[in-house]
Amino acid sequence: MGEIHDLHCTKCGYGIKADTGIGMLYSPENVFRNRQFLLDLVDNTKITDQTMSLLKEGYEINEDYGHAIYACPNDFYLFDKFYFQLNGPNKFGPQYPCPYCQMTLERLTFAKGNPGTTRLRFVKEPKKYWHCPKCGNDELNEMAFGNWD
Repeated sequence: MGEIHDLHCTKCGYGIKADTGIGMLYSPENVFRNRQFLLDLVDNTKITDQTMSLLKEGYEINEDYGHAIYACPNDFYLFDKFYFQLNGPNKFGPQYPCPYCQMTLERLTFAKGNPGTTRLRFVKEPKKYWHCPKCGNDELNEMAFGNWD
């Protein structure tokens, strides 16, 4: 079951309403054997076509996939994107460009903040934390939380 996070900066209100995780329809067969389903998730024909080609070549689907919160490591804007990884001679996963500066977006994970707040940490750089692109603050309020399927 996926989660819905409505996150906003504790100082200026900048935020994102993002889906994370997967739902019942997200079996590997549905996501990675149905080109249109994958295209709807990644919204990028190049990523979709490359994925389908690599799967035909024998690449394996890593079972860790789903919607996640991403941020630009340069300007820190937040995005809701679909992540996955294929394992083969080389690892492959989607690389999404920031629409503002074209740097590759990076996946975030939740980290502890002060009581009542949360922070977001970059997955690939565990000591690097997201901060608000508007005011520089690094703490968020969870305005609403829910589950989706």
